[in-house]
Amino acid sequence: MSFSSILQAIGKDAKSVFSWVGSAKGQAVIGAGEAAIEGVAPALTGIINLANTYITEAVKTEALAAAAGTQNGTGVQKLAAVTSAVTPQVLAYAVAAGLPAPTASQISAAANGIVAFLNAFEATA
Repeated sequence: MSFSSILQAIGKDAKSVFSWVGSAKGQAVIGAGEAAIEGVAPALTGIINLANTYITEAVKTEALAAAAGTQNGTGVQKLAAVTSAVTPQVLAYAVAAGLPAPTASQISAAANGIVAFLNAFEATA
C-alpha cells in the first residue's frame, strides 16, 4: 500500500469530492463549521472565505493536473496557477479589510502554506 497526500488523492478523485462538497450534506457540514468559527470570531469571516478560495483553487489545480497526467513533478507550476487564480481575491480582501496590499511573494507564501497544510494529511492510494 502506498501513501500520497490528501491533496493528490483528492485530485485523483475530484468528481466525487466536488459532488460531496456541492451536495446538501457537504454544504451543511462546511456551513456549520464556518458558522461556528464566525460566531466565535466574526472578524474571521473574510479570512475564512479567502482560505476557502485558496483551498478550492488548490484542489481544482490538482484535479486538472491529475486529469492531464501531470500530477507529479509539477509543484512549482501548480503553485503558480493557484497564486495567479487567487491574487484578485487576496487584493480585494486586503482593500476591504483596510490592509496594505500583499506582495506577490506573500500571496504565493499563503498558497504554499495552504498546499502544505493539505499535503500534511496522508490518504491511502
